[in-house]
Amino acid sequence: MTTSSPTKPPTVFVVDDDQPMRDSLTALLSALDFPVRTFGSGAEFRAAYQSGTPGCVLLDIRMPGEDGLKTYERMIRDGQRLPVIFITAHADVTTAVAAMKTGAIEFLEKPFDRQSLLELVRKAIELDAEWRRRDAEFAQLNERISRLNSRERETLDLILAGESNKIIASHLFLSQRAVEMRRASIMRKLGVDTLAELLDLALTHRILSEIRTAGQHPQLR
Repeated sequence: MTTSSPTKPPTVFVVDDDQPMRDSLTALLSALDFPVRTFGSGAEFRAAYQSGTPGCVLLDIRMPGEDGLKTYERMIRDGQRLPVIFITAHADVTTAVAAMKTGAIEFLEKPFDRQSLLELVRKAIELDAEWRRRDAEFAQLNERISRLNSRERETLDLILAGESNKIIASHLFLSQRAVEMRRASIMRKLGVDTLAELLDLALTHRILSEIRTAGQHPQLR
């Protein structure tokens, strides 16, 4: 995923087939100094959105053609990840559960409380910033890890597992001296000076990798 420029302001994207609702939300959010862009359908939003643009989405669930849940599923599939606040005039438990399972941070029924919406938008934008910070951190760590060859990565996994040089040497059919030299090479390539720094870097990379693979991200709740 391409990360955005830190100087680019976050945008609130309003996706709703109801023109008066779009106008109302635009007036409210603009008055509170949020940049706003509106769309009458999910397909229109997905076609226009650039993944480097920070912000959040106010997404109506019940729209003709492609509904809000389908829009969000397609966003995720296409790598267009943004925090979503689902809005609808037809709230029901089944729809709310489905919305939450897709990763929405909240589900609001029209007409909703202005202050509650404002607070959710602010938190959604903060959440998006956290996602992007983690993406940037992962990209930086991944670039460093990619400097290692397959033998060094295998050795690093054993170091991370807490194995001693003696055990690593036995496992890899090496001398302990060879393990020490390989560990020194790993530390040099990764730009760390101590074993503690090496472990911290490797563990952080593993955790962020698992988060990305599982598609799990910190939620508002």
